Amino acid sequence: MNPTDTPENALPDSADLPPWQVKSSTQLLHDRWLKVRADACVTAEGVEIAPYYVLEYPDWVEVVALDAEDNIYLVQQYRHGLGVVALELPGGAIDASDASPVEAAARELREETGLSAPEWEHVGSLAANPATHTNLCHIVLARNVELTAKPSDDPTERIRLIRMPIRQAIGLALEGKMIQVIHVAALTLALHKAGKWDAPSLPDKS
Repeated sequence: MNPTDTPENALPDSADLPPWQVKSSTQLLHDRWLKVRADACVTAEGVEIAPYYVLEYPDWVEVVALDAEDNIYLVQQYRHGLGVVALELPGGAIDASDASPVEAAARELREETGLSAPEWEHVGSLAANPATHTNLCHIVLARNVELTAKPSDDPTERIRLIRMPIRQAIGLALEGKMIQVIHVAALTLALHKAGKWDAPSLPDKS
């Protein structure tokens, strides 16, 4: 960016970056969780890009659940792609029956953790990977959460619920202990929105 640029023109008009034209599209996979298609694309300069694989997922929701004592609820579960147990935010796919991301967040939080909340706020939406994924990830902030029910018994999703101080969770994220990139971004944006982003000083590892 030119040093003389002001915030108003830091993001220039995108008219000179037109979308590709899709000449044809072939559906390769279509199931409950995922659709995969192969597009034959042509850029504005006439360059052919084919096949270009696009993954069509439903939108996701991530919940930053805070209680009245400045604690946050996180979950641990096995993630088969990397073969690791990951520290994450509660969340999941938005169902067709969910009226809104907030409604999906309340359902996912209840199903995974047994928590409910009187205060909900949609913080924003991020793209998981706009190069190949069609879906958005919606960040929802839940305040004053409480345990009000038993989590759903899903044998395909064994989850450990963890309650910890917000500052501790921030520290774990900054140390790389939370490896899901969307969850780290959601945590940052939601805590900033709630006025709770107070990053602790990390020890010098040099």
